[in-house]
This record gives sequence, C-alpha cells and structure tokens, in this order.
Amino acid sequence: MKLLMLKLTVLISLSFACNVYSKEDEFVRLADKVSVAKGENWLKATVPFVLLKHPKFERLQRSRPATLEEALNVEYLDNVKVKLYLCFSNEYKKKLINNRDLPDAQFYQYYSADIEYSTIKIDRSTKTANFLFPAPLAERDGFYKGGYVKLIGYAVEISQNGVPFEMKNSISFDKYDRQTEILKKFKEQAAANAEKNKGVLVPAHLLEPGYYDSSSVFKRQDATNY
Repeated sequence: MKLLMLKLTVLISLSFACNVYSKEDEFVRLADKVSVAKGENWLKATVPFVLLKHPKFERLQRSRPATLEEALNVEYLDNVKVKLYLCFSNEYKKKLINNRDLPDAQFYQYYSADIEYSTIKIDRSTKTANFLFPAPLAERDGFYKGGYVKLIGYAVEISQNGVPFEMKNSISFDKYDRQTEILKKFKEQAAANAEKNKGVLVPAHLLEPGYYDSSSVFKRQDATNY
C-alpha cells in the first residue's frame, strides 16, 4: 500500500510539472507592461520579455546527454509561443445606448493572437513580441480617440511546447491589478471570448518585415489564418 501511494505521489508530481513551469520568473519574465500605441494604420501592441534560463540548464550541467533528443544547446530556447489577449471597451456603443443599467463588461471586446518561435537566444536582453490591430476598427468603436488608446486589460502567456511559464504581472485589468482572483477571471473571459474576433489582432512580422529580430527565428505562419 505504501509503495502504491508513493507511485501515485510521483505520478501526480510529474503530471503537475508537465503542465506548468511553476516558479514565477525563473525562466522567463516580462520586462515591462504591455503597451499599445497608434501607428500610421495600426495600433501596435508590444510584449517586452526576457529569457533568463533554459528549463533544462541545471540537469545538463550535472550530466552529459545520453541521446540525440537530450542533446540541447541551452543558450537557446526552442518552440516558444507568446500569446497575447487584449480587451477594449466599445465606447461608441456605450455612449449611443446610454443605459446605466448595463454593466461595463457588456461593452468589452476581446482579441487574441500568438507568435511562435522556432528558437530564441537566451541572452537576458529584452525581446519584443509585436502585434498589430487595425486603427480604423479602434476609431470606429471609440477606444482610440484624440491620440489616446483606451486599453481595459491584457493577459500574456509564454510557453514552450505547450507548457506555460509562470510570470509575475502577466495579467492587467482596469484597477484590479492586485486582486488575483479577479485577474484570473478576467483571463478566463478573454480566452472564452477572443475567438469571436479571430483574425483582427495579427502578429506584426506577418505584415511588416521590419519586426524581424536577428536573435530569434519565427515559425512560418500563414497570414490568412488570422
């Protein structure tokens, strides 16, 4: 019975480890808040992040790899995905309806996109994942006006092979940045509702080649998927 319980404990521990890199900012951290600024035809959303260490660095320092699959260059992180959720409020509809009984959340619009990298060099410099949002849509819906972009909130997820890294300050929502449960709920809402607007928020490098970075390699993505 004790042996069975030990095996179950090990299996549970391994399962958890495969689902998330659980120590905050150990391998990846955000360098600053997500910013959204107006360009000529687009709003540009920028996710600044820093790669700190390869998850397998210590293990490969202790012992040499025994197989080709274990032979990794720990100065690079492969198969990385940066996913961004943005939330704006449709201020035009809010003003037009002018119904105080409707909660603000009824006017929230969620958008998401992701950038996939074949590899990124781990050099502790700040990398930027850039996304573009059509400025005419922002103007139409009233969250870009007079040179100011009104961002309600965002959520960032950075993962390797589908396993997310835990990061501090990866979710921001209105005035609730210190209320963990509200932030989690906000991210859930963003994930559940962003699909309605699929294809609006786009990885910047698909449209403008100037966003390529010499220290990383993007995975090939078809712009028609967005």
